[in-house]
Amino acid sequence: MKSYVIILLALFLVACSDDPLDQEFEQYTGQYTIVSYKSDIAVDLNNDKSSSNELTDEITSFNFVDLEVRPLENSTNSAQLLSFFFPKTWLSPDAETGGSEGWANYISYGFGTTYHYENNSFVLKDKSYLEQGSNGREDVNRTVTINSDLEVVDSDHLKLLISKEYYDFKTGSWIMLDIEIVYERMVF
Repeated sequence: MKSYVIILLALFLVACSDDPLDQEFEQYTGQYTIVSYKSDIAVDLNNDKSSSNELTDEITSFNFVDLEVRPLENSTNSAQLLSFFFPKTWLSPDAETGGSEGWANYISYGFGTTYHYENNSFVLKDKSYLEQGSNGREDVNRTVTINSDLEVVDSDHLKLLISKEYYDFKTGSWIMLDIEIVYERMVF
């Protein structure tokens, strides 16, 4: 009987330390960059008179940390956090008034939420945020909606769907775009 209890205790300890969910989850933590930012509508976001569905062709502010999945390796904080950084439009004063010399810059605008990992996805607690801004004359706040959980594509890629407004120089107006984002793990 004594050896039966010892064997059961040993199996319990091994099962707790080798939780397959933890092992699977941990392989996706780290930092990612956006490699595809594809819109449902072709737009001209940089005023080059050319429209594209692939917004990485229109926005030059990618190639830095666009997503961080925590806890990071060797972190003392075990909080399960996702930090997203989506490009926010910064328009020149004459862009919205129809000026032909108008331009747009893009800055990284952050949003964070907690999650739990389930069925090959990071299930987000919060799925929208208010992107605050100003056009120089008034406050202009735009709601960004996350339309999916963060899905695992493969060991180095994650995917997310969002709805976000961008200024289209072709139409001279703000347009709500449905965007599919593909992230790639950054290797340092």
